[in-house]
Amino acid sequence: MFLFNALLSLFISLILLIFNWKENKNTIYLGLFLFIMSLYSLTHYAAVFGNSPIMLAFFYGHFAPFMLLAGPLLYFYVRGIIRDSYVLYTKDYWHFIPAIIVFIGNIPYYFTPFDVKIEFAKRILADMNQLKYIGVNFIFPIAVNYAMRVTSLMIYALYSYYKVWKYKPKVKKSIPTQQYLLTYRWLNMFFIALIILLIAFGMITADFIEKTPKETYGALDLVHNLGGIMFLLLSASLLVFPQILYGFPIYQAGYSSEKNSRKTVANKPVLPEIDEEEEDNPFIDLRDQISEYLANEKPYLNPDFSIGDLSVAMKVPQHHISYCLRVLYKQSFPKLKTSLRIEHAKQILLSEDAAHLSLEGIGQMSGFSSRSSFYSAFQNEVGCSPGEFLERK
Repeated sequence: MFLFNALLSLFISLILLIFNWKENKNTIYLGLFLFIMSLYSLTHYAAVFGNSPIMLAFFYGHFAPFMLLAGPLLYFYVRGIIRDSYVLYTKDYWHFIPAIIVFIGNIPYYFTPFDVKIEFAKRILADMNQLKYIGVNFIFPIAVNYAMRVTSLMIYALYSYYKVWKYKPKVKKSIPTQQYLLTYRWLNMFFIALIILLIAFGMITADFIEKTPKETYGALDLVHNLGGIMFLLLSASLLVFPQILYGFPIYQAGYSSEKNSRKTVANKPVLPEIDEEEEDNPFIDLRDQISEYLANEKPYLNPDFSIGDLSVAMKVPQHHISYCLRVLYKQSFPKLKTSLRIEHAKQILLSEDAAHLSLEGIGQMSGFSSRSSFYSAFQNEVGCSPGEFLERK
């Protein structure tokens, strides 16, 4: 169970990093935090519950500096969603100093032959009490290293939770109410669970210092498993409620207030009805501006059109565009772009110009980079091929 939870949390953190960092760069901090915590769990499993010398030799000691980055990353994430900005400042790099010091202390161990590390691992697996004597850092004893990790993360967690607790938007109605409530509640659950876990692991660390590792870990199986399940559920909730990842998007009145003088109704995105709980959403104005821009300028006809291009055109952060599309358009950017291109292709197919154009040419005129992508998208969107659609008109 412990190994399964750790691996699944690692998988979720990688999904966050790979698929979300472009839309909202604050996700980088959260994803790296979960990734580091997953590495810590795997290291813990390898030393306490595992029986593989190779696995333990791989995890033991190598990732110790990263454990001291978990706290700063958590703080940067919270600060980022409160400020609606992912920017790091020069003074922020001071937070990395403890991890750098531990890294320096670990350098001799990094250059130790792997065969020797496997021997260390075999000694630990044969007698868990060897954890107290096989150190990997020439600056800090192993007990101090363990205490630093828990203490550092607890300080950052408490301070970050304090920032969340006292946070109130400076401008009323600048943040969508439902988004604010969803994210705020999730953050509260996240920090309460994290602080409970850290208290439990603080007790484990204190026992580790005072007693033998075998006595400490042998009596705390329940804490490990419950803690792992609790943290896994919080991580998995990000996949169930991905809207949490948008944090507290702050709408700035006056975003791209320039209106195009042309009024185009053809091929304008169909706007879904606003849910009752979203009626006061300040991003409705941005949604309407996006709709007008797409209808008038038709940027989707460019095969290379991206959400970043839309962000630049509307003069808003990219994650605001993503939030607006998913919550108020109720679809992703790729799906919206594809549907607009298909509508444009249908208009050409229904026009007199279709007789003088090839289907491949119509696909290219509609923004598709290849014949296959055009046919596939058309089939999925309309339910028939472009040729069949042409025959039916």
